[in-house]
Amino acid sequence: MFRSEKLVKITIQTPEQFISSVTGVIARLNLLHLIRIDETHLGRLGYVAETDGVLLKEFEVLIHEIETLLDLINVPCDDVPLNEDVVPEKAIFKIREGFQKIRSVVTTDLGELATAKAGLQEKKTLLDRLRILPDALDFSPLNQCHYVQWRIGLIPALGFEKLEESLSGHHHALIELGSLQDRAVIMIAGLKKDGEALMRGLQGAFFEPVELPAGTSGTVSAAVADLESDINRLQEKIDGLSGQQQMYQRQFKTDLLIMRSTSVLARQLLAARRLFGKIDTSFLISGWIPDRRYTLLEADLNRVTDGQIVIEKVDPEDLRQVREGIVTIPILFNNPMLIRPFEKLTSLYGTPLYREVEPTIFFALSFLLLFGMMFGDVGQGGVLFLLGYFLFRRSYRYLDVGIILMECGVSAAIFGLLYGSLFGLEGIIPALWFRPMDNIAYFIKVTLSLGVAVVSLGLVLNLINAMRLKEYDRLLSAGGLAGAMLYWMAAGLGLKYLLTGQVAPVELRVLGWAATILMMVMILHGPLYRLIVKREHPKRIVAQSGFVTGIIESVVEVFDDLLRFVTNTVSFLRVAAFALAHAALFTAVFSIARVVGQEKEAGLSYWMVVALGNIIIIVLEGLVVSIQTVRLEYYEFFGKFFRGGGKVFSALDKEIKPFEKKP
Repeated sequence: MFRSEKLVKITIQTPEQFISSVTGVIARLNLLHLIRIDETHLGRLGYVAETDGVLLKEFEVLIHEIETLLDLINVPCDDVPLNEDVVPEKAIFKIREGFQKIRSVVTTDLGELATAKAGLQEKKTLLDRLRILPDALDFSPLNQCHYVQWRIGLIPALGFEKLEESLSGHHHALIELGSLQDRAVIMIAGLKKDGEALMRGLQGAFFEPVELPAGTSGTVSAAVADLESDINRLQEKIDGLSGQQQMYQRQFKTDLLIMRSTSVLARQLLAARRLFGKIDTSFLISGWIPDRRYTLLEADLNRVTDGQIVIEKVDPEDLRQVREGIVTIPILFNNPMLIRPFEKLTSLYGTPLYREVEPTIFFALSFLLLFGMMFGDVGQGGVLFLLGYFLFRRSYRYLDVGIILMECGVSAAIFGLLYGSLFGLEGIIPALWFRPMDNIAYFIKVTLSLGVAVVSLGLVLNLINAMRLKEYDRLLSAGGLAGAMLYWMAAGLGLKYLLTGQVAPVELRVLGWAATILMMVMILHGPLYRLIVKREHPKRIVAQSGFVTGIIESVVEVFDDLLRFVTNTVSFLRVAAFALAHAALFTAVFSIARVVGQEKEAGLSYWMVVALGNIIIIVLEGLVVSIQTVRLEYYEFFGKFFRGGGKVFSALDKEIKPFEKKP
């Protein structure tokens, strides 16, 4: 939990006839992060496998056709679990045959349904256009005009005179047929030879044409009656075919979804073969796998190949490329369900290196602590919990958001008990700790102490990372042990002053001498490391080019790091600021409620204002507090130890889209 999943590198060599079964096992067990062979020495030697491009293309076409048919019967394209391994060369025949049978049954009826729906929409659109015209308008005489062109449409009411003025030099007739909101319905007619001038004038008046089908004849009222009859007929046809659609849903939904998932997996397996190597008649598959699941993969691979497979397992520490930093080991997060949703927030900042501390657990706990302190209220915490529970139960897509909301709700409710706040009402439940608005000075001391604790945790994790990554020279730097010791001494005296109001002179003298010594160590940490650990001669260190420049840069970096320690700690005052703002918003809400309720703390209007105010606070303050909490985590906490630069573990179960070969 405090570090990513332990991985090992494996190389699988399998005979060609088992490649589909082997790949299917890897995909089904969701175990392997593939290493592209073309990026290894084998790839450079030309041992790169090929895949059947024709078969791959056929599966792509099948997936598109299956999804089109699913859309036709109104079924979402969801993934479904498969109960058996997929062999693309065998699966294609079964899928193709089954799909063609279903399509032959469905297409005729539901093709008519799609055509009817399109026709219905078209006729409804035309009906809406005709209804803005006068019923007595007759298109038949207009269609017999040979030298005159006419248009019907809408212009802004204020543009009528402007249009008349722009066309004053040309023969035309401009008739106002009616109005629609703030626009005039007009018909304009003019000579065909003046067509360009007519169009320029209409464009200048922001004319919006009412498009009518070619050959429209008869009066508007007759056309409307015919359209309404057609619409009723089409609607009856659609209602009848919709029942057929629902029957097809029940009959073919499961089969089509299985075909789609099988086709997607088959395409994935075929595309993945381009990542494999091939020597003679054997395929080579290389990648990273969780060490604890290696035995399971080995057993399944031996089962599907009758033991005709060779698997080599290597610990990452034994690989020279890993030790030299040439190969990056992917990161597979390993957190319990309640912590796992925070992995996405961690990943937004970066992905840790393989040997770094995996910070999600620390992020989650500190996030909930900070959020609860700034948003402490029992009632509003309960609302967040219920909202999160609703998402958790109803929406798989927002499952992680639901879990985070529930946890934030619990944290807010706990601090609401400590603050004695229930929907902003502070007289209903007693404060188990203190009330923020009544103890501002004390709250500031608490948040500064919290800042020291969080920054100190970041420094400790930085020391652990330095040891794990064997970057021992960092221990003497401002971000390492030397800087941490100085920070802890200064923070300890600062907290003592806040709590007691006094610091002994001898303590200040000790801090001064320690600061002098530690700052000298931090400034000279590079030369000291080379002198003590690498045992280089002092004259060689001093004589090295850039020695003086390096010392000057080190001085600037040390003061910058130490100043950042101070600002990082003081930045946690925003926890108190936003908690007090949260309480102040409640005060404003109750003040407005009393005014609306005419100084009576009862009645419908009073409680409606209180309820509306709580909703606004939950939405507005919840968003602001979340942003500020993430900001504290990223800048004040992660900045102390989290360098990132890692690569996320990506198993074969994620869809691999076909890609072009490298030239």
